Amino acid sequence: MVRPLLRVAVFAATVGWFANTAARSQPPAGAPAPKTPYRAVLDSLRARCIGPANMGGRVTDLAVVESNPDMFYVAAAGGGVWKTTDGGETLVPVFDDQPTQCVGAVAVCQGKPEVVYVCTGEGNPRNSVSWGKGVYRSTDGGKTWKACGLADTHHIGRVVVHPTDPDTAYVAAVGHFWGPNPERGLFKTTDGGKTWEHSLKIDDNTGVVDVAMDPADPKTLYAAAWGVRRDAFSGANPAKQTSPTGGLFKSTDAGKTWDQMTGGLPDRAYGRCGISVSRKDPNVVYAVVQTDKTKALTNTGQVAKEGGPADDGGVFRSADKGKTWEVLNQLVPRAFYYGQVRTDPTDLTRVYVLGTGFHLSTDGGKNFHTAAAVGAHSDMHALWVNPKDANHLILGTDGGLFVSKDRGKNWAMKRGLVISQFYGVAVDTRTPYRVYGGLQDNGSWSGPVATPHPDGITPADWKRFGGADGFQVAVDRDDPDTLYYEIQFGGLNRVNLKAGKGDTHKKIRPGPVSDRPMPGQPPQAAGPNRYNWNAPFFLSPHDTKVIYFGSQYVWRSSNRGDTWTKMSPDLSRGKGGVVNGRTILSLAESPVKGLMLWAGTDDGNIWVSKVMRGTWTEVGKNIEDVPAERAISKIECDHTDKDTVYVAIDRHRNDDTSPYIVKTTDAGQSWELISKGLPPGAVVGVVRQSSKNPKLLFAGTELGLYATPDGGKTWHHLNKTGLPANVRIDDLVIHPRERELVIGTHGRGIWVMDIAPLEQLTEEVLASPAHLFDVKPTVELKERPRPAPAKGAEPVGKAFVTTNPPTGVPVTFYIGKANQKADVTIVGADGKTVATKSVNAPTVGLYTTAIAAPPGEYTVTLKAGTVTRTAKALVSKEGEVVAEQE
Repeated sequence: MVRPLLRVAVFAATVGWFANTAARSQPPAGAPAPKTPYRAVLDSLRARCIGPANMGGRVTDLAVVESNPDMFYVAAAGGGVWKTTDGGETLVPVFDDQPTQCVGAVAVCQGKPEVVYVCTGEGNPRNSVSWGKGVYRSTDGGKTWKACGLADTHHIGRVVVHPTDPDTAYVAAVGHFWGPNPERGLFKTTDGGKTWEHSLKIDDNTGVVDVAMDPADPKTLYAAAWGVRRDAFSGANPAKQTSPTGGLFKSTDAGKTWDQMTGGLPDRAYGRCGISVSRKDPNVVYAVVQTDKTKALTNTGQVAKEGGPADDGGVFRSADKGKTWEVLNQLVPRAFYYGQVRTDPTDLTRVYVLGTGFHLSTDGGKNFHTAAAVGAHSDMHALWVNPKDANHLILGTDGGLFVSKDRGKNWAMKRGLVISQFYGVAVDTRTPYRVYGGLQDNGSWSGPVATPHPDGITPADWKRFGGADGFQVAVDRDDPDTLYYEIQFGGLNRVNLKAGKGDTHKKIRPGPVSDRPMPGQPPQAAGPNRYNWNAPFFLSPHDTKVIYFGSQYVWRSSNRGDTWTKMSPDLSRGKGGVVNGRTILSLAESPVKGLMLWAGTDDGNIWVSKVMRGTWTEVGKNIEDVPAERAISKIECDHTDKDTVYVAIDRHRNDDTSPYIVKTTDAGQSWELISKGLPPGAVVGVVRQSSKNPKLLFAGTELGLYATPDGGKTWHHLNKTGLPANVRIDDLVIHPRERELVIGTHGRGIWVMDIAPLEQLTEEVLASPAHLFDVKPTVELKERPRPAPAKGAEPVGKAFVTTNPPTGVPVTFYIGKANQKADVTIVGADGKTVATKSVNAPTVGLYTTAIAAPPGEYTVTLKAGTVTRTAKALVSKEGEVVAEQE
C-alpha cells in the first residue's frame, strides 16, 4: 500500500458516549438510529470537498436585492442556496443544514431584504430531478431558517414576495411529478408562512409553475397552470406535457379570485408557460406558451419564426394587462425544461427568452435571434436584469452562474460555488490518486485528491475528457491513462490520455448503432439495443480488459470494447416495440467468483448468472417486502461470500419515496429488507460494502450519507462530517489502497472521507480507554510551485479552492474516556525519537494528528492515561513503489 504524505484525513473531537453495545433488531421505518457506542466515532468523521467548480451545475433561480445588486441569492437544483455580497465574486452556502438541498425558487422582499423565502423541490421535471420538502423563510438574510410548511408540494416553480410586506408571498407549486396530489396550485401566505391559503386550485393533477406580480399593483397577479406527469422510466421528456386544465390565469384582488385569460390565446390543451410583466409599462405582459401542437420534443424546441398560428404556441404579448393577446413569434424552447421569458425593465422593445440558447428580441417580441452569449453555458433557467442598469445581467444555467456588464454580449463565470451534479465516480491507482466522474449536462472530468502545490486543489487541476451529459466512468487499474466513459443513452467511449492527437477517443458501444435518439428527440421504433439514460458498465474485478455493459441485454468484451459478445436475452419485462425504458440499470460481478453476474432492470427484475453465457435466473420475484414496480438502481456484491448481494431499489418514479435496501445470502432465493432504519424520503441510490469489514455498509440517499456498522441492523446519518447533511448522493466508491470513501453528490461535487478507522472498529476497541489504529504508509510528496497558466487561459477569478490535507504521517486513534491527554511519539529504526505531539482529548471519539518524518521505517506509540499502544509506520520517497501493508 502506498499513501502520499499530503493525503491525510482530519478527524476532530466529538461528543457522546453510549454504553449500550448489544446487537438489536431493526427499528421501525423512519425511527432515529438507536444510541450506540458507534455514534461517537461516526460523529468524528470528517469529509473534505475537492470540487470541482469548473463547470458549475444547474441554477434554478436568482433573488437579487435591488437596493444593493451586489447582494443576491443563487438557488441550485441539487446544491442548496448560496449568497454573495460582492456581485458573485465570492459565494457561501447558506442552506446546508436544511432537510433538502434541492431548491426550485428563491425570493427576497425588496422592502425588507433580510427576509428571504426558499422553496424546495425543483420545478423543472427532467428525468433526474429531485423533490423538496416545502417552503423555508429567513428573517436574517439567510443566517437561520424556519420551515413554513407545504412539504407535500414536492416541486415549486416560483415564489414572489410583496414588495413592501415581507409576510405576504405567493408560491407556485407544480406538485408531484409522478402522481396526483392535492397540495398543488398557487398558495398565498399573509403571516410569513405560518398559514397558507390555497389561492388557485384546479385539481389534483394540475399545478402552477409560474406566478408574476404587477410591479405597479401588488394585487394584480398572473399565474401559469400546468398539468405535467413523468412516467416510471427515465426517458428524456415527461410522458405528459400538456393538459386541458392548464392555461394562463389572472387575479386583480390579491389572489382571492382568478379568471382564465383567453382573448387571442390558444384554445386547446396547454403545457408549460412562463410570464413576465413589463416594469416600464405594466400594461404590457409577455408569455411564452406551449400547447399540445407545439413542436417541443427536441432539445431546441420550436424555433423562432415571426407570427404563426396561436394554437401552435409561441411568444405572446398583451398590451392591456391580459385582456387580449397577440402571438408574435413561434419560439418555444424545449418547453418543459425552460419556459422563462424576461422583459428589459427600461426598454419595452427588448425581450429575453431562455432555452438552449440566449434568445433576444429588440423589436418587442416579433423577431428573435440567438445572441452570442460569449462565455456562458447553454441551457438557461434564470435571468435577472438590473432595473437601474440594463447592461447588468445575471444568468443561471445548467453550467452555473454568469454575470454580464454589457447586456449579455459577454459573460463572466463565477466559480465560487460547487454545485456540480455527479451521476458516477471512479478512482485510479496514482499517488496521489485521481477521482473521475460524469456530470449532468457537463461531461466527464477528473481531478486529484491532493496536489504538490501550496495553493491546494484549484480549477486548474480538474481536466475534462468527455462531453455531453456524463455518467459512469471506469479506469484501467493497470494503466490509469486508459479511461472509459459514457454519455446519455449508452454512448460508451474509451479514451487514451497519452495517445496522439485524433486517436484519443474511440466509440465502443456494442452492437449496431442504436436508433435511440439524443435527449429531447422524439421516440422512434425500438432498435437492436435500448439503453437507459444512465446505462451501467464496469471493468471486471478479475480482468481489467474485460468490460460488461447493459442495454436490455448484458454485453461482454474481453478486449477493452473492441468487440462484444451478447451474454443474455432481453432481461427487461418489456418485449417487442418498447421505446421508453425497460432497460438494464445496474450490473455487477462477484469479486469472489468471476463470471457470477448480476443484472437489475429499470422495471424491477433482478437476474443472476453463475457461468459463462449460462442461464439467467430472475430472482427479484422472490422479494416480498418491495412492490414489483420499481427500479434496481445499484447492486453490490459481497467481498467475501459469492452468494451474498446488497441491492438498492428506487421507487420514486412510482411516487413512492420510501427507502429500500434488500440483502440475499443465498444468491437470490430469499431476501431480507435491511433499510427499515432509514427515514422516509431517503430514497437509496447506491449501497457499498467495505472489503475490509463485511458488516460496514454505506448508503447514498436523497437525504445524504448513511452508514451501518452492523450489516444493516442500525443505520446512522453521517450528518456531522461537513458534507451537507441532506445532499443527494448518487455514487460511492472506496479507494482500495487509501481506504477513503469517495462521495459523488448530485449537487455539491465530490467529497472524500477516511473510513479506515471504521473498518478496524470492533466492540473491543470501543470498550477500551484508548486505541491506536493502523498507520497508513505514506509517500513524501515534495511541494513545488504551480506552473504558470497556459497562454490565453481563461481567468477564473475568486474560484473555489480547497486546501491540501495536512502533511505528515497520519496517526489516528480512539479515546474512550473523556478529558484525557494523549501523547503520540514517532521513533526511527535507529531508536531515535523523531517527534512527539500531545493532543488534548476532551470528548470520546476519533482524533488524528499528522507528524512530519523523512522517508524511513518508524514505530508510532500512543500513550493515553494508563494505556500504551504501538504501530508500525512507513514513509517512502516520491516515486518509489511500496509493498502493501498487511
